Amino acid sequence: MKNVKVAVKWGQGLLFPISIILIWQYLAVSGRLNPYILPSPTQIFKSFLDLLYNGKIGEQVLTSLYRLGLGMTITVLIAFPMGIVLGGFPRIEKLLTPTLTFLQQIPAIAWIPVFILWFGIGESSKIAVLIYASFFPVFINTFFGIQSLDPKLKEVSNIFGLRFKTKILRVFLPSAAPYFFVGFRLGLSNGWRALVAAEIINSSRGIGYLLMEGRNLAQPEQIFISIFIIGLLGTMMDYGVKTLEKRLIPWGQVQEK
Repeated sequence: MKNVKVAVKWGQGLLFPISIILIWQYLAVSGRLNPYILPSPTQIFKSFLDLLYNGKIGEQVLTSLYRLGLGMTITVLIAFPMGIVLGGFPRIEKLLTPTLTFLQQIPAIAWIPVFILWFGIGESSKIAVLIYASFFPVFINTFFGIQSLDPKLKEVSNIFGLRFKTKILRVFLPSAAPYFFVGFRLGLSNGWRALVAAEIINSSRGIGYLLMEGRNLAQPEQIFISIFIIGLLGTMMDYGVKTLEKRLIPWGQVQEK
């Protein structure tokens, strides 16, 4: 029964995009669309198979996913502990909040010239942009997870004289975990978009580079293929994190901050 509901849900979700593709194909076949500006779905699919066969898509996707995995790992190692510390210690929060609030308002793409100046045109500058874009969602949601902790639990942990490490593992982390996953999903989405933007501006590899190559070579099919892959991978990653969240922390789901 559950599988049927899932299938129905997915079927309803796919109805609209399939309808758009069918209308798009009809307009292209009837000659109402300029193939240079908007190629038909069948043309795009044929180009996709060609790029898939020669390994070009796989190479660029793996490059981008490697950068994303490395950047998100660094983000979590920085943002998660900071969220716990600032959420648990109000004095430190008051000291750092103004600076973090200021930095949060600056879009990650604005830092690309600075990071290129500091780190060069290699991998470091792209990963730095990704980390900056993904940091605040992870940090803020972890922070709110600690802040939302029931004061009675804090009081009880103090009464029993729990050590700091025990408080973190037994009290703070279970409370912050649902918020952390929300922040991680948002950070992953922000980081993915920022990485693609960085690859478009300055890269010789990656899915963003594949998109710009299509533009430079006047190959609209490759442009649309790149856009589709970007959206598909982002959707798959978000769904994967949601599935992992349900399995690891079934005790609570929270809304995005």
